[in-house]
Amino acid sequence: MIGKQTLISILGGLCYVLPIMAQESAVEGMREATHQVIQGRIDREKQEIYQYLDSVKSSGNSRQDDSTITEEEIQLVRKLKAIEREVPLNYSPQVKNLISKYTSNNYNPYMCRMMGLGQYYFPMFDRIMDEVGVPRDLKYLSVVESSLNPRDISSAGATGLWQLMYYEAKTYNLTVDSYTDQRMDPIASSYAIAKILKEAYDEYGDWLLAIASYNGGKGAVGRAIQRSGKDKPTFWDIAPYLTQQTQNYIPKFIAMTYAMKYAEENNINAADTELSLRTQALDINKRISLNQIAAALDVSKETLRALNPSFKKNILNGTEEAPLRLVLPVLDKKIATEELYAALNTPIPTSVMASSGTNEPTELLKDGKYKVKVGETFASVAEKFEVTVQDIKSWNNLRGNKIVPGQNLLIKKEDNFVNAKLAHNAEKSVKKSQQRAASRTAYYVVKKGDTLSQIADKNGVSVSRLKSDNDLNGSRIKPGMKLKVSKK
Repeated sequence: MIGKQTLISILGGLCYVLPIMAQESAVEGMREATHQVIQGRIDREKQEIYQYLDSVKSSGNSRQDDSTITEEEIQLVRKLKAIEREVPLNYSPQVKNLISKYTSNNYNPYMCRMMGLGQYYFPMFDRIMDEVGVPRDLKYLSVVESSLNPRDISSAGATGLWQLMYYEAKTYNLTVDSYTDQRMDPIASSYAIAKILKEAYDEYGDWLLAIASYNGGKGAVGRAIQRSGKDKPTFWDIAPYLTQQTQNYIPKFIAMTYAMKYAEENNINAADTELSLRTQALDINKRISLNQIAAALDVSKETLRALNPSFKKNILNGTEEAPLRLVLPVLDKKIATEELYAALNTPIPTSVMASSGTNEPTELLKDGKYKVKVGETFASVAEKFEVTVQDIKSWNNLRGNKIVPGQNLLIKKEDNFVNAKLAHNAEKSVKKSQQRAASRTAYYVVKKGDTLSQIADKNGVSVSRLKSDNDLNGSRIKPGMKLKVSKK
């Protein structure tokens, strides 16, 4: 027989174990129910994706005979939907093929470079697109348009990261002249493209149609909408009525967005580039030399030009009315502040703008005409003479987009008619003038306790001359001020 004490112990143990068993059973039941709910959602989602793919393949837009739906396609649609926000990221067989291309091993070096350049450009684009009210994902259009090359010029003259045309630059107040082309300025051009896309979206109410209108033109999209016979069509509804280029444009954008969003899992890593990720900007309201700035910072001219692609020559032609933004790398090493100050405050005379720091072509004939060479295009000739494609066409009454070797083109650019020898002599004269000015000019950094009279006496100049050279009205100076001292 079981003793009383033993019985009590057994009953006590049961009282402890049974609730735990019941609790574990309840937890297991909840797990099973949760699993069933999740599995149900997955199955429903998979069924919806299956139906979506079936409708895509049966719509005729895919132009594929194979109507079999694969697990790979289902997963691809699921991942597209996972990153989709405001811009529809629709699937199509062409999108699938382009995704395979962009994420392939052969394409990996290119995509790694795009990711590296994107570290510099994309945060800039995000900020501007947020400000204008444009989805951030549209930044990937820049990769499709120019491969993130701000100096890219198409055969039709479209220029910069966003491939803006000359008339678009003028419409959105971008400067395009002999010294500056703001279509190549990352910030100025990004504001322009953001406004262009926002205005198109306000008209169509669909981001893919807005993108299509940017690529193919509003007129083409308007005609395609009419031909579709639908009141509120999608891009895919009007695609058959658009040019092949615009039909391909949207799938490229969708596939590039996918490749960038899923870069890590496709072994796409940011490559090192020539761009400094730490920069600072200065507003320049005078004409200064980029070469002098590069020398003062002890960086290469190529580094400085990479950060300032909109300047056609080694000159910033800023004014008080229209200052220009100069982007400088933030360097860890100590910078010679006096040399930088001198470079920023040594303006280039207007009379020698054409010959200072430029490589002006001297290939014009006496009548101002240029003979086209093998392999040259409108864009390459325009870039050589730092004019626009539209200018060349206008001067020569041309409408097409092709030129042929041996063809003579009239170039109406004043500083191209300057005799090369005179330009060379002018440059030598300027250099000598600058050297003489440098030998007579020094800069003094004000120290604590200094007075104007002490500084004047120390440098052998008068107080009035010191005030005149530094535009000082009174005699108050502060420690750290840099004063120009003209030597006798």
